[in-house]
Amino acid sequence: MTPRRAGPSVDLNGGLSVRPVLRRITNASTATLVASLVTLGVGTPARAAPGDASARGVVVDLSAQVAGIAVITADATIGTATAPADGGTDTETLLAVSIPGALGVTASGTVEEVTATRAAGVSSASASVNGLNLAVLGVDVLDATEVTATVTCPQVGATSADTTLVGLELFGSAVTLTANGPVVVGSAAVVVPGLLDASLNASLTRVETITATGATAIAVRAALTLSGTVLGTPTTIPVGTVIVAEAICERPSAAPTTTSITPDEGPQSGGQTVTITGTGFVPGGTSVTFDGAPATDVTVNPAGTSLTAVTPPGAVGPAVVVVTSGGGTAAPLDYTYLADGSAANVTGLTPRSGPTAGGTTVTITGTGFTGATGVTFDGVPGTGFTVNPAGSTITVVTPPNAAGPADVRLVFPAGTAVAPTFTYLAPTITSIVPDTGPVTGGTTVTITGTGLTGATGVNFGDTPGTNLVVNPNGTSLTVVTPPGQVGPVDVTVLIPGANATAPDGFTYVAGPPTTTSITPDEGPQSGGQTVTITGTGFVPGGTSVTFDGAPATDVTVNPAGTSLTAVTPPGAVGPAVVVVTSGGGTAAPLDYTYLADGSAANVTGLTPRSGPTAGGTTVTITGTGFTGATGVTFDGVPGTGFTVNPAGSTITVVTPPNAAGPADVRLVFPAGTAVAPTFTYLAPTITSIVPDTGPVTGGTTVTITGTGLTGATGVNFGDTPGTNLVVNPNGTSLTVVTPPGQVGPVDVTVLIPGANATAPDGFTYEAAPPRIDTVTPGQGPIGGGTIVTVGGSGFVPGATVVTICGRTIPANQVTVAADGRSLTFRTPPCPAGNTTVVVSTDGGASNALTFRYVAKVLPVTGDRVTTSLTAGAVLALLGAVLVLLARRRRYAGQAG
Repeated sequence: MTPRRAGPSVDLNGGLSVRPVLRRITNASTATLVASLVTLGVGTPARAAPGDASARGVVVDLSAQVAGIAVITADATIGTATAPADGGTDTETLLAVSIPGALGVTASGTVEEVTATRAAGVSSASASVNGLNLAVLGVDVLDATEVTATVTCPQVGATSADTTLVGLELFGSAVTLTANGPVVVGSAAVVVPGLLDASLNASLTRVETITATGATAIAVRAALTLSGTVLGTPTTIPVGTVIVAEAICERPSAAPTTTSITPDEGPQSGGQTVTITGTGFVPGGTSVTFDGAPATDVTVNPAGTSLTAVTPPGAVGPAVVVVTSGGGTAAPLDYTYLADGSAANVTGLTPRSGPTAGGTTVTITGTGFTGATGVTFDGVPGTGFTVNPAGSTITVVTPPNAAGPADVRLVFPAGTAVAPTFTYLAPTITSIVPDTGPVTGGTTVTITGTGLTGATGVNFGDTPGTNLVVNPNGTSLTVVTPPGQVGPVDVTVLIPGANATAPDGFTYVAGPPTTTSITPDEGPQSGGQTVTITGTGFVPGGTSVTFDGAPATDVTVNPAGTSLTAVTPPGAVGPAVVVVTSGGGTAAPLDYTYLADGSAANVTGLTPRSGPTAGGTTVTITGTGFTGATGVTFDGVPGTGFTVNPAGSTITVVTPPNAAGPADVRLVFPAGTAVAPTFTYLAPTITSIVPDTGPVTGGTTVTITGTGLTGATGVNFGDTPGTNLVVNPNGTSLTVVTPPGQVGPVDVTVLIPGANATAPDGFTYEAAPPRIDTVTPGQGPIGGGTIVTVGGSGFVPGATVVTICGRTIPANQVTVAADGRSLTFRTPPCPAGNTTVVVSTDGGASNALTFRYVAKVLPVTGDRVTTSLTAGAVLALLGAVLVLLARRRRYAGQAG
């Protein structure tokens, strides 16, 4: 029967493409072959040990029952080879394919060879089968002329897997099976008791898998099932698998290599975790030794490129580290065992105590001190460390520390050893001579006691003394007192580790104050200014300040007695003497200056009381006490032209611009201000505009009258500024020339600093007839189409028409410039000769200018010749020229 193809490809599950199905019916039995692109995944085989290899020729593992009755049974492996564990080759050859005791299954053919080899540098395997035939339930299922599978796993380089298939048939039909490609499936009708409409189904795959560590090749793997109906129920029964030519190998282990060990040194007692990097480390099969002693807890990462291990104990000094795995031994690495104090034995420490300031030389005796690098006291390193060659004696100088017992440890490169405790003794103060002195300081005091060695300073209260000198034996010191407050203060000797304090150990007694500065040194005559005075000997609650004999108020002295603040009393303008007095006496005076602040000013008049917002009004202010005034402000803005007469009774000033309304007026003094009567700024007004109409072309000279126009900076007609502004000096009028505008009324605004003056709809623009000045070009062809530019004025965008040759060009075909001074249009056709151009707007018609229409024989401006002259036209033109020349000669002869 002719093969029949199924329908078109179908996309399944969002992208799985299934090709058309090929069906074939054989003469011997009913069979179905299905070629599908659905790839069945083949799981990665379980990893074997490095260097393993194996091969199998034919493996049959089939079994099926229907209604509890076996219908298929076959279990046989024909040809198997496994590489010897200690190296070499295992081979079987020329084995006949048969399945003794099989039920429902027959097989024939020859396993030509199966071989598996393990060597130091490579493992490999191969299998070859010829003339294979497999029949199940009387149906010819699988035939192959030649089948091979080969794998190679070198120690270095890529692994490989390869298969060959010659003459492969499924259910009697030739098929192509691609490595790692689509599964080939087929089926055939069979007779099975108890299974109606039974079919035997087969799925074929071909495997070639390579990994970083191994390779697998299976030439043919067939999975068989039975399907049909049992008691009316569709049923599928797994039958099993058949493998033809299988080979598997694993890459042999390489000898390990090592590149680094981190850290590369550690304690002699061991127990340190190190990391070794390299290659070829085998998890569970790698050992590490340090000078031959095995490390513990060796853990290899999955990639075999690093491991961690715990060091064993070792002798102080260098050690050789060796890594070994099944592939061999790596080149050794260097590691250094460091002394950690585990061998030290301390038998004595002398002396056992010393001052908190440190400086005590301590001797430690015992054994095993070789390699020690220092000694710490409560974690702080001592100084002057030495250890004798025998490692039995250490000397060290104690560092400063707090009073009490201190933990002493010998320090080694990789650890510490404990020594007996050292006790730090707190310092004491037994006497202070003398124990009194002036608040100005400067008294040299001798302090005696114990443990004063290492003192870094002496505080009297919270203030450090100066010129400290400590006796080397630590029993006394001298220091100079700083300034202080009257009364007793604690005396504290500052010593690293622990201070020594004598409560109320020194008493300050009063002395005369001194003064160095007053800030600020000038202020208002009315007083009330806070000043700061610096010096010495100021007594809190016992210090007064006077300015020219008048007492200041709120005198406050800082705790150190070196500065005070006070509030000034009122005083006469000019210099004043400042005196500070305390219980110890009076300081040298300081200089202070009282400045005029307006408090003595008395304003009796201000004339005039009003003026324009533009400013410029000369104001006279009368009264008394104006001496020292430096200016006048109007709402905070300084006036100009300020003068004050010698008697301090009259001020003149010119008002600055300001907004309309009352303005606060103040006389300005160096240290304050005085209030004057209010000055009222008057807003400008417009009373008339003459003329109040004019053409839209502008150019009308307008006179505007009103008030407060002095200082006007411009006049706007609508939003457009006028020109040629001239302001009358008395501020009652101005003249300005109108700009071009649109037909209709516009606001007129006079721009004046402080406040503008506006006349709503104060000027009306009236339409005016346009004017033509130029027409370019002045001629064009009779056919029209010339773009003409007309220059002039009064042209209105969107409302201008042009008349030419008795025809009107509508406004939508006339383009007018925004300034109304030019327009363009295209000429219509017209007979040759002169005509006129007239422009019209709502304001009327313009004057007329001439435009000439000419015949199209030569190019004219705005046109171009598009057709070449014919020979006849050229001759006609030449004839016309000759006639003109002949007439010219005749006229010339007549004239002669």
